[in-house]
Amino acid sequence: MYYKWDKSRAENHIDNLCEEVREVTIKQYTRDKSLSNIKVNEAYAMDAVHLYVDILNLEGILTTQNGTESDTTHQRAIRFFDSHVRAIKFILAETGSIFVDFHNQRLHAVIAKPYSKKKKKARLDRAIAIADLIMESVQQQREVVGDDAIEAAEIRIGIDTGLALAVNNGRRSNREPLFLGNPANYAAKHASGDTVGIYLTSKARSVINLSLDASQDTKKIKLKTSEIESSKQSADLSVTPQDVSDELKKNEKKLKDFQFSRTTPPLKKLEFDELYYKSAKRQEIVSIYADIDGFTNFVGKNIDSEEGKKNIVRALHVLRSEMDDTLYSDHEGRRVRFIGDCLHGLICEGSSKTTDFSKSVDVATEAVSAIRSSFLMSLDKLGEYFDIEDLKKLGLAIGYEIGDVSLTRVGKIGDTSRYAIGVSTIESENAQKVCKGNATKIGANAYKYLSDNYKVLFKDQVAADLTYDQVKSIDEAESSKNESTKGSFYDSAPHVQNGLKAHAKLK
Repeated sequence: MYYKWDKSRAENHIDNLCEEVREVTIKQYTRDKSLSNIKVNEAYAMDAVHLYVDILNLEGILTTQNGTESDTTHQRAIRFFDSHVRAIKFILAETGSIFVDFHNQRLHAVIAKPYSKKKKKARLDRAIAIADLIMESVQQQREVVGDDAIEAAEIRIGIDTGLALAVNNGRRSNREPLFLGNPANYAAKHASGDTVGIYLTSKARSVINLSLDASQDTKKIKLKTSEIESSKQSADLSVTPQDVSDELKKNEKKLKDFQFSRTTPPLKKLEFDELYYKSAKRQEIVSIYADIDGFTNFVGKNIDSEEGKKNIVRALHVLRSEMDDTLYSDHEGRRVRFIGDCLHGLICEGSSKTTDFSKSVDVATEAVSAIRSSFLMSLDKLGEYFDIEDLKKLGLAIGYEIGDVSLTRVGKIGDTSRYAIGVSTIESENAQKVCKGNATKIGANAYKYLSDNYKVLFKDQVAADLTYDQVKSIDEAESSKNESTKGSFYDSAPHVQNGLKAHAKLK
């Protein structure tokens, strides 16, 4: 093994995390409260509209017509997202809305104004008008000719409304608000699909009197032009697509302005704050997605009570922080961000000139197994400290893949967002999404580079209940040439298919 999961480090760290949230304060959101400095042991309850913007054809933007990635295609993608993020942040700032986060092809925003509980319809009309403005602004950019043209992005937007908890997302310079609750989750789900348009949940539709028959799937019914126009008239936004275009012209960048170099592995010391369009990095990296399975239901069951809200904060803080520490401290990887209850992390081994594919994949395999072990220990500790119900229903779904990844920050200088995107980041997330809470799926390319002794842990690229002890045992068996131990793991492998969701399609 290349690195070691430090069980004592994990136990001490989890104990400290539990102590940090022994006392939790739940506050009501007020209009003058900055959400960027929320303490780890507090949360703000907010009734607002959540809006997710999704780029449906990200892989097409990242690749040539024959499906390959290159410096040029990655330059093209960064240029698009630099403009995309700047445009949306400008719209949100001009409309008094809250930018939450940009992760891969998705962007999350919250519309809290007008603040009154009686203004739900006004907030929703405002959100719909903002969504339409975003789509118009992207369309306007793609109509520009020449090198300044923005790629033809296919935009889908999901919207929901209701109560959510705003908590701290990260530490140090990476702090930003994170929202937990059904509105954020349902908006994200409605943003996911195959067709462009604006999609509202049934709850959101009812607020503006667009209720549907219970048998109809709201994720398949986009807003009509007349419905959008009605909300636009009610909202009467002061900002226009031309205003957005004028703002973007203040810092226009050509394709050649985006430059790549490599960073020296491991990625622990990588500082995203030092990256920008002329100092972007591009190299072969393992992308890891580790998502807490069942956390949405856990939030839904607990968000209506005061103690339940506190337990949400406790569970999320401990589980995510320890997963991050396992990646960073034990395996010298780098977290890109937290996406709700999901960790997006990176691992790379090699030199300043080349990536060691086999070592990178092996280290990633050791890391994801250790992350699961830390996760299970965290569940036990949370139960001991706080006696939280339903913790044992939580699981961890993990996917990882290796490939070209570009690393930088995008957006207006002084107001940028972390960017870590490649086809492999899409595939690692897709691998995670088909897993149940006991499963780990390795991507097809990563599996090719995985050491033979580790391959026996997987069946059809999936392993069930993969923990650090399993990987350690395999490693020790290889060292001692103990073929019987290897055989025992292989014989048990077929049960891992139970760790996949019913709709999983293995490649």
